[in-house]
Amino acid sequence: MFYNCLSIRLVATTYSIMKIANIIFYYFILGNSIIGYIIIAFVALIMFIHRSVIEKNKINFLLVANNFIGMFVVYPIFIDTAITSIYGLYHPEVSFDGWLCKFKFYCLYSIGFIYHASFSLQAMHRLCRIVYPARAYLQSFRLYLCLSISLWFLGPGLLSASYLSGGLEYLPDDYHCQFAPTNLGSSLIGLSLLFVLPFICTMSCYFYSMYHVRTRTIALTNINQGKNIRRDMIVFTRLVILLTCLMAVAFPHVMIPIVYAITGYLPSWAASFEWALTVTSINCGFIIQMIIFPHLRKICFHKRNIRPETQLNGTVFVRTTQNT
Repeated sequence: MFYNCLSIRLVATTYSIMKIANIIFYYFILGNSIIGYIIIAFVALIMFIHRSVIEKNKINFLLVANNFIGMFVVYPIFIDTAITSIYGLYHPEVSFDGWLCKFKFYCLYSIGFIYHASFSLQAMHRLCRIVYPARAYLQSFRLYLCLSISLWFLGPGLLSASYLSGGLEYLPDDYHCQFAPTNLGSSLIGLSLLFVLPFICTMSCYFYSMYHVRTRTIALTNINQGKNIRRDMIVFTRLVILLTCLMAVAFPHVMIPIVYAITGYLPSWAASFEWALTVTSINCGFIIQMIIFPHLRKICFHKRNIRPETQLNGTVFVRTTQNT
């Protein structure tokens, strides 16, 4: 009798700890989503103020805009999910199951693909600048505008099969829908489209560009072209490092279903932990992009230096320069 009471109390304590962990993670998601939305609004305002700078570098800003526009849709979904999950954890009798729940996460996953695929478009743009600098049509704004628009159809199209086949499931203990960690097949298929496919495309562009730079006679190119190639490769390397870090943070989305398939055990805080990492990586990704990409750094950290240039008859002429 004593051991039965002890085991019941232990189970109750474990459940309470799991529930508290879940609540903490969802509050963390809520706070980070609000912070992310503020970051997006700040960058959008800065881009509006510096419209003249954007006109001179339209392609790079267009490719970054895919990320920012998508997050304007995704962050409200994260905020709504966190609020409903917190409410459900305090009121276990409620349910938010239905077509709207599944459709919201279908939109979230679709934009997740667009977010990662936009890095592939940036990689393709850098590859064309490095490998085919003389082919103007491969560096035209119209081409990348068409490719960007096509992403917004490709993402929902690729994930429509998983959505229509019931791959998105309602998690009664988390009060939202997603690719269920307990469903290994749908999780791996959906997440492969979401993460792996864009990552492979980006890395292929990067390694081919590296191969071109190392095997071709770069010394025969003119000085300006050589500087452009070096600058593009630096930005390209930063892009690949950033995407690799984002993939590493998203790794639990893939590993948790595999661990469940092997062990048959899944902690109740697994889903909230996945999304907490996801929101954190997105926020960090935006901040890092503002620092490492010259075109974003130019408008987000706008600074002018004034230094003496020449002196004539006691008058000092100054030149204003802008840090880029």
